[in-house]
Amino acid sequence: MKLKTDNIFQIVEFKTTPDKVYEALMNESKHAEFTGMTAKLNPVVGGEFEVTDGESFGYNVYLVPNKTIVQSWSHRSFVSGFYSTVHIEIEEKEGITIVNFNHLGVPEEHSGWLTEGWKRIYWEPLKEYLEK
Repeated sequence: MKLKTDNIFQIVEFKTTPDKVYEALMNESKHAEFTGMTAKLNPVVGGEFEVTDGESFGYNVYLVPNKTIVQSWSHRSFVSGFYSTVHIEIEEKEGITIVNFNHLGVPEEHSGWLTEGWKRIYWEPLKEYLEK
C-alpha cells in the first residue's frame, strides 16, 4: 500500500530553560498538567508513550535529555500499524529556548488538522504553562 505523506515543521520559542521544556514533554504528570489530557510516558529509549487521552501513541527512538526527542509516533485515526516520526531539537539562545519541531511522514489527509493540533494542544498550552 502506498500512502502519500507530508511533513510538519514548526519553530517555537519559550522564555524558559531547555530542561523545563524537555521535562514538560517527557514527564507524565507535567505533560498531563499542561495538555489537560492523560499521559503515560516511559522516558527511556524504547519506552512507550500514550498521550492526548490515548489518541497518540508510540515509542521513544532517541533521547538526549534537555536537547533531543525522537519518537516513532502514531494516532488512532492513522491506518492501523502506520507510524510517523517526531523529531524535536531543543536549544537555548540568549536566554530563550527554541524548539525545532519536525513531524515527518504524516499521512497527507491528516497533515492539516495535525499542524493546527500541535499548535493548539502542545505549543500554546506549553508556553502558557512554562511562562506563568
